[in-house]
Amino acid sequence: MSNVRHFGAKGDGRTDDTAALSHAIQQSDGHLLFPRGDYMISEPLVVPLEQSGRIGLEGVQARLLMSGPGPALHLVGTHQKTALPEDFQEGVWRSERMPWVRALEIVGNHPEADGIRIEGAMQPTLSSLLIRRCRHGIHLVRRDRNVLITDCHIYHNSGVGIFLDHVNLHQTNIHGCHISYCKQGGISIVGSEIRNIQICSNDIEYNFDAMRADCADVCFDCRHGTVREGTIVGNTIQAKQSPGGANVRLIGVGQGNPNAVGLLSITGNLLGSQETVLHLHACRGVVVSGNAIYSGYHRALWAEHSEHLVIDGNSIDHNPEYRGKSSDLIVLQGCRQVNLTGLIHQHTLDPQIAGDGSIELRDCEQINVTGCQIVNARRRGVAIHGSRQVRVSDCTISGRPGDAGYESAVQVDEASRQVLVAQNFLGKGTAGAAVLPAAAGVAVGNL
Repeated sequence: MSNVRHFGAKGDGRTDDTAALSHAIQQSDGHLLFPRGDYMISEPLVVPLEQSGRIGLEGVQARLLMSGPGPALHLVGTHQKTALPEDFQEGVWRSERMPWVRALEIVGNHPEADGIRIEGAMQPTLSSLLIRRCRHGIHLVRRDRNVLITDCHIYHNSGVGIFLDHVNLHQTNIHGCHISYCKQGGISIVGSEIRNIQICSNDIEYNFDAMRADCADVCFDCRHGTVREGTIVGNTIQAKQSPGGANVRLIGVGQGNPNAVGLLSITGNLLGSQETVLHLHACRGVVVSGNAIYSGYHRALWAEHSEHLVIDGNSIDHNPEYRGKSSDLIVLQGCRQVNLTGLIHQHTLDPQIAGDGSIELRDCEQINVTGCQIVNARRRGVAIHGSRQVRVSDCTISGRPGDAGYESAVQVDEASRQVLVAQNFLGKGTAGAAVLPAAAGVAVGNL
């Protein structure tokens, strides 16, 4: 074990330790220890893995205080291929594999200071870190493979907590972290090629800027990239309402091309307290199951131009400790091949916006709404506009007692076709239990 103090680092919070720490990285025996102290640096500490060899950096209640622009730590490898065993140069296994950083605190004292940047690395492993007051906390660029980020606190940064920025990256696990109060997002993917990403058992909260539109705690922006094969499982993801904000936002290329983002499971999470809880735009093959979704101030779920979606077994409600209004609507627009099944969808607060129905389908096709309970529905339980091959069956739909604004359990417009409303319990409203033009479809076996 090499001690950075033996290379001249003071750690007194006043001395610029950049040169001493760079020398320690170059000359360490592979395990570089930062004893307790405050280590001031003014330039990035670059770790050239090909030259440094296999290396790990470890702190004991130690802080890096970055007073200049750029990353406090910059891990640079040479791996440029896939994770297949035959794609590795022998030098990567010999000198570069699994660089690790653990138990360090990194504090940004410059508006463009970042925490850790990683590029060209194989099996980088980050654990037990505290990164705060930086721009981006962990910044992955160019090409990396098999990244592990575990048990970290990424807190109060001006940019993104974990930023996958135009990176080609397969096999990524983000587990057991607190990622909160990062103004440009908790976990954000932009312009990248990502496969096999697991975001599990994290607390991802309050990653928004009240003065900035379209914030998201978790955002996969695939308008110039792809994200496929992954999970968002067992997390708490919540925020406060911001204009156009979402807790989870997946963005594909656009109408007619839903293949850039998908093959994803969003399961067993607690999601809530944003303008839209879950926003899916041009996605394919997304499963949303077993989540507790609450306080979508405008929408609980908003899917646009997406296909092959399974929305199953979710609770859509509100948190009684949070006062105010909450609409919690489900809106599908331009979607096809969607199953909405087994939902309990309950409105108990006054609406913040006037929705057309608790579940709204617009210009959709091949949609099943089955086995759901919609309690205290907004205006209509299920509102169907310009859609075809839609089935609403085995549901219980009722309005709020005494709500003069509740019109019907199911309402279908004249432009819809092949709509089947069957075997439901339907609560009557001012327009009756169901409004279904004869040309639009049939209603059978309802009570």
